[in-house]
Amino acid sequence: MDIITGHVNSDFDSLASMLAASKLYPHAVMVLPGIIGKDVKKFLNLYRDSFHFLTVKDINIEQVERLIIVDTNSKSRLEKTLEKLVDKPGIDVIVYDHHPASENMIVAQKITIEDVGACATLLADEIQKLGIELSPLEATVIALGIYADTNCLTLPGTTSKDAYALAFLLSKGANLQVIDDYMTNPLNLNQQVLLEKMGKNIRVIDINGFKVAFSAVEVEDYVDNAAFLTRKLLEERDYDALFSILRMDNKTYIIGRSLEDEIDVGHAMTFFNGGGHPGAGSGKSDEADLNKLASLLEKILRENIRPVERAKDIMSSPVKTVSFDSSIDEANKIMLRYGHSGLPVVKDGILCGIISRRDIEKARLHGFGSSPVKAYMTKNVITIDPETPIKAIENLLVEHNIGRLPVVSGNKLLGIVTRTDIIATFFGESSPQWYKKNYIDSQNVNLKNHNLSDKINALPQRVKNLLIEAGKIADDEGLNAYVVGGFVRDLILGVENLDIDIVVEGDALKFSEKLAGHYRAHLTKHDRFGTAVVVLEDDFKIDVVTARKEYYEYPASLPVVEGGTIKDDLFRRDFTINSMAIKLNKSGFGNIVDFYGGRRDLQLGLIRILYNLSFVEDPTRIFRAIRFEQRYDFRMEEKTEEFAIKAIESGILWKVSLERINFEFFTMLKENNIPAILKRMENLRILKSVYPEIRLTDDIKKLLKNAEENLAYFKEKLDFQETLDRTLLFLLILHSNMSFENASRSSENMRLSKEYKTEILKLTEVKDRVLSNLSGNIDISNYHVYNELKGLSLEVLLVLCMLSNDKKLINRVILYINNLKNIKACVSGKDLKELGVKRGPSIRFFLTRCLQKNSTAICKPIKMSLSSLKK
Repeated sequence: MDIITGHVNSDFDSLASMLAASKLYPHAVMVLPGIIGKDVKKFLNLYRDSFHFLTVKDINIEQVERLIIVDTNSKSRLEKTLEKLVDKPGIDVIVYDHHPASENMIVAQKITIEDVGACATLLADEIQKLGIELSPLEATVIALGIYADTNCLTLPGTTSKDAYALAFLLSKGANLQVIDDYMTNPLNLNQQVLLEKMGKNIRVIDINGFKVAFSAVEVEDYVDNAAFLTRKLLEERDYDALFSILRMDNKTYIIGRSLEDEIDVGHAMTFFNGGGHPGAGSGKSDEADLNKLASLLEKILRENIRPVERAKDIMSSPVKTVSFDSSIDEANKIMLRYGHSGLPVVKDGILCGIISRRDIEKARLHGFGSSPVKAYMTKNVITIDPETPIKAIENLLVEHNIGRLPVVSGNKLLGIVTRTDIIATFFGESSPQWYKKNYIDSQNVNLKNHNLSDKINALPQRVKNLLIEAGKIADDEGLNAYVVGGFVRDLILGVENLDIDIVVEGDALKFSEKLAGHYRAHLTKHDRFGTAVVVLEDDFKIDVVTARKEYYEYPASLPVVEGGTIKDDLFRRDFTINSMAIKLNKSGFGNIVDFYGGRRDLQLGLIRILYNLSFVEDPTRIFRAIRFEQRYDFRMEEKTEEFAIKAIESGILWKVSLERINFEFFTMLKENNIPAILKRMENLRILKSVYPEIRLTDDIKKLLKNAEENLAYFKEKLDFQETLDRTLLFLLILHSNMSFENASRSSENMRLSKEYKTEILKLTEVKDRVLSNLSGNIDISNYHVYNELKGLSLEVLLVLCMLSNDKKLINRVILYINNLKNIKACVSGKDLKELGVKRGPSIRFFLTRCLQKNSTAICKPIKMSLSSLKK
């Protein structure tokens, strides 16, 4: 085990450095010291579910093999348990720090100490050099460490390297508003006096749900950095915005600071000969009457501030609940089924408690799985009403260190707001996928950027008309209809894909009846599953399904499905790039529905799962991830690949039926870039896990690499009378270096069809003989060629050519396929009997001679008498 840790009483630089080090050492776990700073603790109360931090109590010290230490080079500043590991034989120690060498300096195998303002700077620099991707939230935390330790790049010891590191992190989406929330600055005496006066002259009003404060103060002398005092007072008083109207040195200054995007300070300051940006701005005025200025400013703000988002705007509803007398095991199943980390507990429909995943795990650990939920739930539930502003919700979550707040009205449970919902409001469109805002906000987003009507108009007219008609039918039936999945993905990429899958929120069967009736098409319905297939006259198919959600009762099982919304339906997809939809209703036709960041991942070329257990619940998604990687020249997102590797290493593929694995594998063999697919499977140790007999030796890799080029050559030279089975062809290549016994065992273990097994064994049986008998410059009759190759399938013949570099053999195989394969004897056994040939060996002799004559003539009609056959 590799662990990353920092010094005791960890500050933001230590926290940031641990996170940055985890990007350089992705298999290491982050271990927090027992004591952390107050501000860091406050930060982690809100963001703890975003990162996987452990404590010393959570790890087995005896399993530690490498210790990565950040933001200190002194043993005495480490957690006592970890301090002992530093000198333990066999432990590799790595140190990153920006402090001068200490007397009690750690002896390490690798030590990086540089005179910069923050330790996080060193690690951010390495991350940039190595081209490692950071999410906006990760960039924010690392930048916070640098800002905190350099006092916003103002402390002595700050270097240009710190500034360059911040520039890199800002380019990765570091959120300055979040960083600013956790920064502090010291005050001088004049500033302290002014701040006290400002605090005593506060007037607070409500504007569209926001708490906006005004402080009007007059002092004799000018006090510098009044903007900082305004910000500091704003933080102390917990307002949404504060405007300081200050008369200093016979001049009037107006300074505004806002914590909310809806309160645009910069715009308000343009009315006072100033400006700024939405969060901060300033202006000046010749008006000495401060109250008059405050009234004018209030009027301007009332006309320009948009309403605040409230609980009702971001809550999830309806809420999945558990009855107070349900067992712990039943509650656990619901959490696993729906991916929740906590559940409201109800009695007779009234909220009476909350139970978290931690509560359930603790109860089950002690053998109380059959006990009722009411024995372990939290009873004094903190709730909010639908009108509670987001800021107040955030404060409650942090203050009480809880992860969710039920939204109630009277005794009725209306919804629930979680940390995830709050964090999504901070990061918006650039938030990490698991906190991404799950809807398009028409107030903040230009919908033209999310509409694909132009691309739909470029489709074949028939497909375009079909989508429009589907939308009309949905409108007529009062339903929402969407085209989903691979069609949307490929439409965005500009790749042709006419596989139409329509998801309907509501009665999909009724919708499919109307659609089939309009086109007079054949309809196949599956009432039990809420699915249907509409087949048009030329066999063009449209799949129609009811929007649904699914869950897995155990790893690698088939999913259990139940009704849901379009959001639920898209969440059950394998990857974000396949989890998009296009609305078909007239209102919003062409609008892309992208809850999970699929469009952004298409732009980045990333294959990303939607949740951590995705590969555990359905391991065959690993095969599809590889297939999409090679088809589109994409790559698995870093965490996705980690989860894939962990799933494979856990042996999860052994729990999947071979039929399902073969289906995915055979589908992969139909792709164009087979060598890259198989190499990826080998690197991920999938081949070894599911098909242990298959070995990608150098010879096999060479055959795979040249396969497409060889196939192109043969297509030019050969007169194909049958369809080439690519799956069989590549299975033959993969078995071409095996003995008959190994090939037989592999075929059995793979549970191949009788046809495939027969062809594989035929290849291993004849390859040595054919390669020996048909190679070289010796004269060989056509009949001999025919006799060697008769009965062999096209796929076996092509692989035999690929196995040989002999031009003569290849030409003879081509001759056989084009000219000899279908020759027949010009006379039958009946003809010979009429000519007086007796039954027995003589018949066979004359028929063989007939074939010899016919093969020499190369398929020209031959009329032969018995006498000519005797010659």
